[in-house]
Amino acid sequence: MSQYRYHLEPYRSKANRYTCPACKSPHQFTRYIDSETGEYLADNVGICNRLTSCGYHYSPKDYFRDNKIFNPNQHTPISKRLPVISPEKKIHKENLPQFIPLEIFQKSLSNYENNNLIQYLKTIFDEETVFYLINIYKIGTSNHFGGGTTIFWQIDTAGKIRTGKLIKYDPKTGKRIKKPFVATNWVHALKYKKGYNLSQCLFGEHLLSEDLISPVAIVESEKTAIIALAKMPEYLWLATGSLNEFKSSKLEILKNRRVFAFPDLGTFDIWKKKASEMSFYIKVSDYLEKNATEEQRKQGLDIADFL
Repeated sequence: MSQYRYHLEPYRSKANRYTCPACKSPHQFTRYIDSETGEYLADNVGICNRLTSCGYHYSPKDYFRDNKIFNPNQHTPISKRLPVISPEKKIHKENLPQFIPLEIFQKSLSNYENNNLIQYLKTIFDEETVFYLINIYKIGTSNHFGGGTTIFWQIDTAGKIRTGKLIKYDPKTGKRIKKPFVATNWVHALKYKKGYNLSQCLFGEHLLSEDLISPVAIVESEKTAIIALAKMPEYLWLATGSLNEFKSSKLEILKNRRVFAFPDLGTFDIWKKKASEMSFYIKVSDYLEKNATEEQRKQGLDIADFL
């Protein structure tokens, strides 16, 4: 049985959040469900929403490994499968992408009471939903730029951390604070002064390996993806990070998925043209363009503003 048949159950209400097997807190445990049957795996397979005080996470991969369950399509356990590199392809070390060390990433997964974005999210969602979003997207906190700064980690489908984007928000309005100007807002640029072989991925890309069934929704802003997931959990919400990052090299990983794009107001034509040049089909939504007022167009609102 493949680990990839299972994904975290989308939040509907407290009724589908269970008691954590580690910290025993009720309504804090999200379980993995079978994408084909909708059935749960074992009672202890899931993730605790109490990220900082508990941090329990027992994945299907861990469960299959511990119980020596094999993938019937492979002769080796899932946890021991390795990528095969063709001998004809010579890979030069200097061209290999680099990754952020795990300890840097893990250190950021705390101090949420001083994270401006998290404080804003608590004004529009209940605390349980906010912690669920923190866990799903692995939102980080940084003391850079005077503190209260959010880190949006780019984690690929293999669980490797490509980089992280630092953005500071107003805790009351949720709007980005752009002043004073900063030269860089990337973790890799702050950490590695002598260069870093960066290979970006989509924000939220790690969710693709947890859920192979749900349709994917693409937006520009990381904050938009987070808010949209809480409002429309039937989609996997990923973000490009910027208008120009809606490009084939970044979206190629979605070629076998059902993909919908929700461009910000005023950028529909740009994303529509780029989508037409992709090697696979992406449905670009014109809902905002058809329903927005002139004032909303001037503000360049996105789907999260409407939600």
